[in-house]
Amino acid sequence: MNVMNFGKGLLVASGVALFLQGCALGPENIRVNPAFDLPHSLVGGSKPIALSVADAREKKKLGEVGDPNRQMFDVSVNEDPAPAISRSVSRALSSLGYVVEPYRAGDQIPSLTIELQTLKLDSDKRAFDFLTTLRAEVVAHARNGNKTLDQKYQVTQSMNTPGPAYAKDSSKLVNDAVSSALQDMLSDQRLLDTLNN
Repeated sequence: MNVMNFGKGLLVASGVALFLQGCALGPENIRVNPAFDLPHSLVGGSKPIALSVADAREKKKLGEVGDPNRQMFDVSVNEDPAPAISRSVSRALSSLGYVVEPYRAGDQIPSLTIELQTLKLDSDKRAFDFLTTLRAEVVAHARNGNKTLDQKYQVTQSMNTPGPAYAKDSSKLVNDAVSSALQDMLSDQRLLDTLNN
């Protein structure tokens, strides 16, 4: 064995260990701020759409991160994500040619109600790394006169990290998954047909 290479390997391993120890892991409160782009289109034909978004999750806690052999910390989304989701979806609907209005009971215009139903995070310690997985579920209720569509959109995102997932990692997983679910929803031709017909 080359003593010099062995020494370099020890230095790299020590550096990684020091880096991981230097990053303080603790409870994580993630902010949902989805971002996605849809191509500009006239599919909406300037038709008004009443939009409503709600956080329908049973728990604010998504899961836990940490070393199962030591200490685990909660990962949560405590702030209501509905306003941020509403802004993102409104921009996307506008880019599709719709005129977005706040939902009001009794309105006769087509409506889209969105519920964030699930955000679930799992972090597994493996032999040489951690695998962190985030599952997001969004449900859309589209209504246009007598026509309705109720559809669930589910996305799972995963990340491998040398140590437990820190807040920036958890935040990326959450927002990537929610953004993908919303993009899938607004790219669903069945949903657009329900709103347009």
